[in-house]
Amino acid sequence: MKSRFIHKSLFLIGLVISQVAFSQNDKHYPKFSWDKVPVAFHFGKRGDLLTKSEAKFVASHSNFTVLEKAHGFPKYKYSEEAIAADAKVLKDLNPDMKVVFYWNAFLDYNMYEAHEDYQTKSDWWLKTKTGDLDLKNERIKRYDLSNPELRDWWSDIALDNLKNDNIDGVFFDALIQVTNPGNKRLWGTEKYDAIQQGLKDLIKETRTKIGDDKLIVYNGIRSTPVRNSGNDFPDFTDAVMIEHFGYFNSKTKESMLKDIQEMEKAGKSGKIVVFKTWPENAWVNKTFMAKSDKEKAEISKEHLTFALASFLAGAQKHSYISYNWGYRLGMGSLLWYPEFDKPLGKPLNEMQVKDWILTRDYEHASVWVDLENKKSTIDWKE
Repeated sequence: MKSRFIHKSLFLIGLVISQVAFSQNDKHYPKFSWDKVPVAFHFGKRGDLLTKSEAKFVASHSNFTVLEKAHGFPKYKYSEEAIAADAKVLKDLNPDMKVVFYWNAFLDYNMYEAHEDYQTKSDWWLKTKTGDLDLKNERIKRYDLSNPELRDWWSDIALDNLKNDNIDGVFFDALIQVTNPGNKRLWGTEKYDAIQQGLKDLIKETRTKIGDDKLIVYNGIRSTPVRNSGNDFPDFTDAVMIEHFGYFNSKTKESMLKDIQEMEKAGKSGKIVVFKTWPENAWVNKTFMAKSDKEKAEISKEHLTFALASFLAGAQKHSYISYNWGYRLGMGSLLWYPEFDKPLGKPLNEMQVKDWILTRDYEHASVWVDLENKKSTIDWKE
């Protein structure tokens, strides 16, 4: 009992110190360059680990990768093991690569070894105000982030995986689902407020455990007219994803402009920003998914300019674009476009906004975007 008290006391002291001492810098960030368009990868591969050619492609085209849940499944039963295995492969190929471990901050996915432990902790399962389990899609349990024991367990899992020298950070997913005001109807206002505080505590507690030299990436920024969520978790985090630019509920000119401005704002604050944008299609579009790989690639190529120009309009140091139609390797993650290899150069000015027209100049490119009509041009200076 005495040793447990000492351990907890030291943890609390460490938490206070970290709150004072943590100051964001980019020493542990992936190396950044404006030479070409900065691209980030975010995927999981179903079936097996990366082949040699797939790994070489990823390692040679970026130095920032998030490996998703179910990576390597079903050959690898647990995501922890598969992510660790391919993290080593990627780091061996590119020592500058930063590999981030996907660990959902709200949803209990069964492809993790940690899931089996969570199954035995019924006190940690989130329930509605009527006492029923709060399940996503009527099957996936959610974490009750207001429970300190749950947070201690979650952050321990993050720490255990980040002790691996080949894993450089943790990806907190589903924060937008946690903060959705509609949850008040399910949980009640008091519980909702407790969970919001618990989420902030989880980030702080995880930072204390993993230290300042590992990345905390979170998802994300969602600038829809009905749910405007900016960079709401700046403390103790290094990176943020803007997940749905130009698609799903982020198609309006208002939300698209807000997303670009939020990327600019977060970037200027020192954050890494992953700008996830879509080729007017996603894996949920059955008609699109029924097309051949060649057809899907051609459609994506047709829509690239608007996505890329919008990114370049607001990109800052440590901003990365991610452009594909899903979160599996086969959903466009291995497509590459000639524009990504063109010389870009440093930005010569900040984004200029007039009505819904955005412009900006780089050393080797000039960008023009019409958000209202979804038109754009990139003038590459040979």
